[in-house]
Amino acid sequence: MKIIITILMMLILTSCQESGELKPQEPLWGREGCARCRMVLSEKRYAVQRVLSNGEIHFYDDLNCALQHKHDEDKGTLYVHPHGKDQWILAEQAKYQSGLRTPMNSGYGAVNEGGEITFSEVQEKFKE
Repeated sequence: MKIIITILMMLILTSCQESGELKPQEPLWGREGCARCRMVLSEKRYAVQRVLSNGEIHFYDDLNCALQHKHDEDKGTLYVHPHGKDQWILAEQAKYQSGLRTPMNSGYGAVNEGGEITFSEVQEKFKE
């Protein structure tokens, strides 16, 4: 009987292990604070998240906060939530639009349609 219980426990524990693939997660909208400025995340269309290699996730309310928040050792992977799309995508794969009224006044947001600015161009703007 002890052997059966031990085997069942091993099966349960191994089935709970993560696959190793780090994926973006949903924040607690309206409750979770930005990792840089602590403003509550409320607008999906401007939200950004950084998934670190250790599985830690940092949520941001604005692209500016995500790009200004320093992560020297582990840059992680940035995901954005484009306006008009109900899912997270890699920041490098998104197109961006300027002139928007964003939570921290960066003026840039990921869009599903109509964006003509690349992520590299947005990064350059914030270096200035």
